[in-house]
This record gives sequence, structure tokens and C-alpha cells, in this order.
Amino acid sequence: MEDVGFALLTGGRRCPSRHTVGGWRRHLPWYEVDAFCRRTSPWHLIDNQVALVSYDEHTIPRWTRKYKIGKGYVTTRNKHMRCEKLFYTYDLFSHRFLAVRATRGDVDLLDQAVPLTRQTLACGQPSYLHAVLDAGAGKSDAGVRALWDLTQEYPHLDVTLRACRYPHRVSAWKQWPSGLFTAYEEAGPYVGAAAKEIRLAETATVLKGESAEQAVRTVVCREIVPGPKKDRWHPLFTTTTVSPLDVLTMFRARQRHEQAYRVGVYDECLDAVPCAYDKESPDPRRPRFHRGPLQMLGWLMALVYNTLGDWAGELTGDWQDCHVRTLRRTFLNRPGHLYGTPEALIVQWDPFAGQEALLPMLDTFNAAGHRIPWLENRRLVLALTPRGRGARGP
Repeated sequence: MEDVGFALLTGGRRCPSRHTVGGWRRHLPWYEVDAFCRRTSPWHLIDNQVALVSYDEHTIPRWTRKYKIGKGYVTTRNKHMRCEKLFYTYDLFSHRFLAVRATRGDVDLLDQAVPLTRQTLACGQPSYLHAVLDAGAGKSDAGVRALWDLTQEYPHLDVTLRACRYPHRVSAWKQWPSGLFTAYEEAGPYVGAAAKEIRLAETATVLKGESAEQAVRTVVCREIVPGPKKDRWHPLFTTTTVSPLDVLTMFRARQRHEQAYRVGVYDECLDAVPCAYDKESPDPRRPRFHRGPLQMLGWLMALVYNTLGDWAGELTGDWQDCHVRTLRRTFLNRPGHLYGTPEALIVQWDPFAGQEALLPMLDTFNAAGHRIPWLENRRLVLALTPRGRGARGP
């Protein structure tokens, strides 16, 4: 917040103070935030395309004891505690965030799965959508049936979700003979590691209160674990007709969504977003909920992730899919000089390793002739300092 260059390039002579930014943030109404999210969501990425989209929640723990807010399960703490949640829509083909929705901590993916899928179908308009969800969307058989009913409403929609490992179902799968499984070998967890074995089988699961004709197609994956540890079981409910191995491969692509959360937490401080409960509520046992600031900053994190991902793809060299921290350390957090003339504002970086990757992008930017209206319409010029060997010392 003390970078003069940032202030000049974003509309001011100096950066606002943290108190001013906090005031802006506190007065964000939810309907204005929703309008901003709608207008900046990159739905064009899946417009009239075959889309593989993941829906998942990110839980933000809160340690308040004064205010009684909803509790949810926090995986990093392995317990239920007071929290707030951000539900993200993520495109697994382009590796970009598509939408976000902020909620209280006691809202589950089970409650948001159908609305988020409808939002993608209505706003993205894909020619075919395959929705991938974690086990939170299948905590109850009624939630699974709601998603399956949605596929009947939209013929170009398929759903794959990880089924909950209920004990009575897992015990039944363990009784199956080995001849029902098809064995496959996969690469180990690291280079040079021994290949691991997985076994796939296909069955149909009758949901609670339904008949056998309404059974749901189920792909059961048994991961063989050598040694004294037990094998891992991964059941998947799906509406697709592809082979079990293809179903497992598409579901595993959801790991890119989880990786994006890790980048948001460790590179963009996602868990430091402001709380949504109102600290000025008259009754701490029933505090008001303002989702505007929480959703706004959560979506700004996603926009930074998307923008830097697009920017890295234009650099010279192998910078695609680099983390935000790497790009910031290599290119963004660099010292330099600002030179102001009556006609131009020149930004010149000090020499650094790897600056050659910026040359094609800077040539394209300077050729476009961008001007800064709030600086007397000066032209913005970006320049690098040549890296040369200094003079010989005494």
C-alpha cells in the first residue's frame, strides 16, 4: 500500500490507507457484489463448449467466541467449528474459476450443488456439461436424487460425484469376488516409484426409499495398499455411460480445483478474507450476516488467479501453470524507476534474472500506445534495463 507506481497506474497520486480500504469493504452491499461477480465471471470459456466443471466449498475457520455463528467441518483442523464458506465453480479444462457464492458455515455442498449447476447451465450455456462434485454433495440419498432429477431436466448434463462410504455399503463391496474387478496399473507417487494397482468394478446402488428400477450407476475403485494398511475404497456415482476407467480419470481431474485452493490460501491469503458476521449486531447470539465483503474479496482472489494464469501463458518460456507466488516473486515484486515527461510515463525495471521472458509482451504493450487519462493523458511506456557486466573493479 506504499507503492507509488501502483497508485499512479490505478488512478491516484498515492495509495489509500488501510482505514479507507476497510471502510470501502464494510459498506459493500450484497446486490452490488453480485452484479460485479456476474459481469466479471468468465462464462465465455464454456460458451457453446464441452465443459468439465467442478463444484466445491472452501471453509474459512473463525475463532470468535463472542458471536454465535454457524459451524461446519474444517478439514485442516479435523473438527466442526465456527466458520464461513465460499463455494466456487471451477472449469477443469481451462483451469479457471467461473463463479463464487459466499454462505454461512452451516451450509453444505448438498444445499448448493443444484443451484450452482443451474447457474452454470444458464450463464455459461455449454453445449455439454459434466458436473464433478465431492462427497459433500452426496451426504444424503435425497441430495443424490435431486442431482439425478436435474439430469432428466437437462439432457446435455451429466453428473459424477464421490459417494459417501457408508459402512453397510462398503462391507457389501468387500464381499465381492475378485473376478468382478478389473485390475489396472498406475504410475507411483514419485519418479522411480513402483507402480500401484487399482481395481475397478461397476454396480448399481439403490437409494433409500427407491425401487431397483431407479438404481444409480456406481463405479467402485479399490486402491491396493501394500503392507499392513487397509485398501482404500473410492465409490463414484455417475450418470455417464463411458467406461469405469474414464469415469475415474474425469473425477481425478477435480484435483486441479483443490490445487487452486492451495494457491489461493498460501499465495493470495484467501483465509484472511474479512468475516461476514456483523460485529455491531445488537444480539451476539444471532449476529447479522453480510456476505458482500466476504464474497467480494473471495472473488477478487479468483480474478487474480485467472488473470495471472492468462498472463503466464503469454510469457516466453515454460511459465504456464506456475503458481501465483512464483510469478509475483519473479516478475511483479521487482524494484524499478518511474520517469515522468510531459508526454509519457516511463516504467523501468532494474535488471533481474529471467527478464527476457517479458520482451515479446512489452513490445506488444508499447506498440498499442496505452495512455493514462488521469495523468494528463500521458503515454505509458514499459522498459527493461539491459543486463550487462559491470566495470572492472580496482
